[in-house]
Amino acid sequence: MKFAFMLLGVLILSGCAALPDDLSVPKGETLLPFAETSETEAMHQVALWGGEIVSVTNLAHGSRLEVVQFSLSGNGRPVKSDSSEGRFHIEVSDFIDPAIYAPGRQVTALGAFSRMQDGVVGQHPYTFPVLKAEQVHLWPEIQQVRERCDCDPFFYSPFMMRPIIVVPNKTE
Repeated sequence: MKFAFMLLGVLILSGCAALPDDLSVPKGETLLPFAETSETEAMHQVALWGGEIVSVTNLAHGSRLEVVQFSLSGNGRPVKSDSSEGRFHIEVSDFIDPAIYAPGRQVTALGAFSRMQDGVVGQHPYTFPVLKAEQVHLWPEIQQVRERCDCDPFFYSPFMMRPIIVVPNKTE
């Protein structure tokens, strides 16, 4: 009986960590880690990279996203942190609307590492790894709902309301 509950728990939790269908990688395919992009033999290897969009540039034959790289969670979503291995470009053959793919949104791309491209970040020269994307997954924004609780921290009741205190005016 315990085994059945454990198996059920594992199956339920494993469903939460699956990659979206558009980012699925064929079995046996090895993915290129972002840190290994400086090697020349890494060209044209399949990669799954993600991060936060910095800018979108629409070109005559497609679009280019500049992305700050973050490590990916089990479901492929970038995990924002204070450390990154750098920036990279995602090249897409279609038009990408900068209003939807806005700076600050999270994105994960599956494609082939094609080359290193010189560019600048501000005024600092930078060499960007370029990912020729087959699939780009834009993650939905996470809405932070702020709950305000005007209640006693030691007792909670859905019927509890904030007390009304009436202070009489002092008349002299």
